[in-house]
Amino acid sequence: MNSAPTGMLVVGVDGSASAEHALAWAMTFAYRNRVGVHAVAVTTPMPASPFLSFPSPPEELDELMTRGQTRMLESAVERATSKDQPVVVHKSVAHGNVGPVLCALAAGAPALVLGSRGYRPALSTVLGSVSAYCVRHASCPVVVVPPAAAIAQESSVA
Repeated sequence: MNSAPTGMLVVGVDGSASAEHALAWAMTFAYRNRVGVHAVAVTTPMPASPFLSFPSPPEELDELMTRGQTRMLESAVERATSKDQPVVVHKSVAHGNVGPVLCALAAGAPALVLGSRGYRPALSTVLGSVSAYCVRHASCPVVVVPPAAAIAQESSVA
């Protein structure tokens, strides 16, 4: 797995409102600091289980998930992009466990930017959230954008 393009903020995007706020915050920060943004969606592997049966082979399901994540990422970046604040954006869909993948991609990045809550609240209570994992394991600064800060981003981004 490669790291982010040099000098770009890495932003985890999962389709949640929190991730979209984090992406908008990162776009404003990137514009003001003249850096780019690498927006990343991560697909997680399907669990192997004798109790689960799928209508399609795992390869087809992975392809469907990748296409869905690509569409979600394109839409999120489009909504976060401002004609008044042009920023170079690189988009990618990665595969694996979200926290480790984001940390690996952010190695050498100026920062990893995440929303405070994704779509998996019950899972994060049991296993620990992606943002908590990244704060503990990333080799670069991690910015966790809380919902209140995202709303007030215009006045708070330096």
